[in-house]
Amino acid sequence: MKQLFIFFLFALLAFPVSAQVEEQCATMPMDSILRLRHPEMGTLSEFEMFVQRKVRERNELILKGGRVVDEVITIPVVVHVVHNGESVGSGANISAAQVASQIETLNEDFRKKVSTPGYNTHSRGADVEIEFALAVMDPQGQTMAEPGIDRVAGGRASWSRDQIENLKTYTIWDPTLYYNVWVLDIASSGSTQLLGYAQFPVQSGLQGLSEGGTGTTDGVVVHVRAFGNSRKGNFPNLFSNNNQGRTLTHETGHWLGLRHIWGDSNCGNDYCDDTPAQASASSGCPVGRQSCGGTNMVENYMDYSNDACMNIFTLDQKARIRAVMANSPRRRELLSSNVLGDTQGGVPIARFTSDRQQVLLDGEVQFTDRSLNRPSSWMWKFEGGTPATSTERNPVVTYHTAGTYSVELTVTNSNGSNVLRAAGFVEVLNAGQCSDVSNFKGTQTLIREPGGGYVAGQNASRIKAVSEFFENPLGYSSVSNAKLKFGKVFMKDGAESEAVVNVVVWNARGFQGGPGSVLEYKAVPLRQIAADIAANRATNVTFNREVPVGGRAFHIGIELTYEGDTVALYTTRDGESLNGTSWRQTNDGEWDLNLRTNGLDIAHHIEAIYGMKPSVQLSSSNLFVNPGESVTLQASGAGIYTWVAADNADGSIGPMLVVRPGRTQTYRVTGSGTDVCIDTASVTIYVRDVEITGTEPVYEGLAKSVTVQPNPASAVLSVSVNNSLRGTGSISVFSVNGARLHQVPIEKPADFTSYPLDIGALPAGIYLLEIRIGEDRVIKRVVKY
Repeated sequence: MKQLFIFFLFALLAFPVSAQVEEQCATMPMDSILRLRHPEMGTLSEFEMFVQRKVRERNELILKGGRVVDEVITIPVVVHVVHNGESVGSGANISAAQVASQIETLNEDFRKKVSTPGYNTHSRGADVEIEFALAVMDPQGQTMAEPGIDRVAGGRASWSRDQIENLKTYTIWDPTLYYNVWVLDIASSGSTQLLGYAQFPVQSGLQGLSEGGTGTTDGVVVHVRAFGNSRKGNFPNLFSNNNQGRTLTHETGHWLGLRHIWGDSNCGNDYCDDTPAQASASSGCPVGRQSCGGTNMVENYMDYSNDACMNIFTLDQKARIRAVMANSPRRRELLSSNVLGDTQGGVPIARFTSDRQQVLLDGEVQFTDRSLNRPSSWMWKFEGGTPATSTERNPVVTYHTAGTYSVELTVTNSNGSNVLRAAGFVEVLNAGQCSDVSNFKGTQTLIREPGGGYVAGQNASRIKAVSEFFENPLGYSSVSNAKLKFGKVFMKDGAESEAVVNVVVWNARGFQGGPGSVLEYKAVPLRQIAADIAANRATNVTFNREVPVGGRAFHIGIELTYEGDTVALYTTRDGESLNGTSWRQTNDGEWDLNLRTNGLDIAHHIEAIYGMKPSVQLSSSNLFVNPGESVTLQASGAGIYTWVAADNADGSIGPMLVVRPGRTQTYRVTGSGTDVCIDTASVTIYVRDVEITGTEPVYEGLAKSVTVQPNPASAVLSVSVNNSLRGTGSISVFSVNGARLHQVPIEKPADFTSYPLDIGALPAGIYLLEIRIGEDRVIKRVVKY
């Protein structure tokens, strides 16, 4: 049967632990999301045209009697055994014997080996002529103690898909040299157990498919209880119906470009004419099953039958696999991988790749040696780069001047040397080193959740967070600020609320490019958001530091709590975003696209400010204080800092400022002395309205005629009285609880009289001054620092 061929996606194979099979394959939606995320991948129809063309070329060569390059291919494998600290051979830390049993099974299936369960007598049964071998050399060129096994202490007993995708990004070995297989305990979802999933290949000839992005997760994931073959050893923890190693065979089929045999739909299409159409996935081993007008091939490795039932790849499936191996990036490079030992010998052959070929001013390029025949030394020459030369195997080079530059690599071993010079390999763009980006291009909309609340805020689904994806194609190194346009805020404690919302920056290394690790967060008072909404302006967030994003994609969004307060972001209208950039975190902690969870194609009204140069950053030790309480403000990113504010802060210089505000106050710092993207930052410190208790009623007529300066003060105050009262009186100092701490007598012989008052001996804090003249009195609040 023919079946829609989907590439560079995650094909998920799921089974319940019981005998009943529940399909949970997110192939189609995940492929759609990846293509939205990476438009350089092209469309499904473009890819299918590419594959069909390559298959036709192969078939035409056969008809003409030509020799098709179908010699046996050997693919190097690294198995990342992810465990939770168990000893080797127990739990998830499976033995080398169990790994070997799985690789042996894989070879039996792909080679249709006689006298093994991988053999069949079907007229269309194919020897795919692909073998798999455990790698001998690690990425540093050293001989592996356990061939092909990379043991990873993951620090958890089971893994969600989101956690797995993040894990893959920092444990993957070069996918142009190794077939990466991760073996771990995949967390179950209810009664359904996911056995594994694969990342499909990509189309050849597309631009922009660098080692980053989708290349950082390329490979296959298999549940530890579905990895290995119980017929080849004592591996008692394997699932009963999935204990003969066919999960990896199935997922490797996906990794090499095959689709499920039923086409992921009723009588669907996998573009293989010799796989009969069938209505749905099979379970158990229903040999002779009838659907779609014929007998189903339930023995095919791309069905969901039990392991013991499977034994066939077809000739058309082989043709597609061979077309992919010959033409698809990261698959065709495996043909020249040198990690199976020094099998080629001779003079080395210079080859290299880089993580990008377009870079911004002051941007970095990571070069990676791909040379054959195991060179022992390297000499790089980088036109326009810093350093200009390097003897490292995989150097990092910085480019400071716009232009197009060549790269030269000379590799040497005991047999000789070889030189490769790539003219115009790196283009340094004369683009702005400071920039901003927003996916919001539409109508400002506040979308309500059907069950109550807001799609981009608190709602009946009790989502935990929302985020916006930023691709960062030019490789900006850091994020300094974000601007978020809120459409709704409610503070349960009213105008004096001390509630905040966290604005967060995540990397994009989560599942399917979703939010991964938190890089930075900043607490923003809801009072600030309320003021911004009232003024119809975005809320500007200056992070405490330059947030490093490493030239890669990232997310910015907000975390949500359910304590009675409400915030909600503006979004575009549904359908106004074409890139699938808005994400939400469900109440069980899983991230997913709005497009997938609720069918909304929207972008959040969030703008990211990023650059290659620093900006002035500002942090504060507190946002809500009592009058006179100390707050430390810390600036960074520039060389010279000047502060502008009330409370005697005007004109202060230096990166740190300690303030003791007596009222709510905004402090602004301006940086200079270095070339920065944004030279100012500000923060508002909210001062609580402290209630004064324990004193007598105040004579209001005296209040306007008494002044106290300076306030705040560190030592001597000047208390001035300017009215017509005459007589004797006193000035008393009270604590805010009403305890008298100090008293001095005074006389008022004239309309204007000034009295010095030394409070230097008192600790820092808030105090009450009672000024009495005759029977009249007034109370003034003073801050001591």
